[in-house]
Amino acid sequence: MNGSPAKTGSISGTAGHASALKMVEEQKAASALKKVNEDGSVSFPYENKKTKKKKVGEGTVIKPEGKKMSNADWAKGVKKSGGTLNELVSARKKHKKGSAEYAEIQNKINSSLGSKKVHKVTKENKKGETVDVKPKGTTTRKSDGANVTKGLGAQKGKTLTFTEKAAEKEKINKANTQIKEGKAAKDKNKRDEGQLAKAKIKRGDNNAKTGTMLSRALAKRKAKRNERQLAKRKEKDSPADMYKK
Repeated sequence: MNGSPAKTGSISGTAGHASALKMVEEQKAASALKKVNEDGSVSFPYENKKTKKKKVGEGTVIKPEGKKMSNADWAKGVKKSGGTLNELVSARKKHKKGSAEYAEIQNKINSSLGSKKVHKVTKENKKGETVDVKPKGTTTRKSDGANVTKGLGAQKGKTLTFTEKAAEKEKINKANTQIKEGKAAKDKNKRDEGQLAKAKIKRGDNNAKTGTMLSRALAKRKAKRNERQLAKRKEKDSPADMYKK
């Protein structure tokens, strides 16, 4: 008979039974240890035969609740989130599960992926009333109930929401990493490209409400300087320019 003895039921005896049970338990353990990556993919463990240690490999894209979804659906979620879904997944990892910050980010992820599930964190105040806990550094905007970063104009819709700020920080962190790598490798282009990406974020290319009028103005100056540096270096390294020499 074709097929696995464990599946066909042809195993007999204590040794065969133990082997089948071990197979089932290993499958359950592998499923329990699966891990969701920043890009929405899930990693399943496999065993290194030499070290006997568990490692992870690539898997399929899944929803936060564990349901499988296609790459096309994930792409729709990225679009719905304003292009910040991957950054939000990354930002979520920096907060403790069950915290107001984690819940706020998870709710935005769920909404972007079409899930209606909403997480709330509450506490009892001095009056004995149950109230919602807001992420640190935020205030509730009265017009729509959104949790926005504190600052002048917060109630007038002139500051970022908590999730917008969290996603922005991740993009800046990515640019900072590029700058650091460029400096370490003495690659001026990579360094300046990272600085330009950072300046564009801070000048409001992704969201006009970021920072303050002063910080956006300073970022614009930095961006122009980086653009000039990159253009000048490109022209200097061009084949036509080399031929002139």
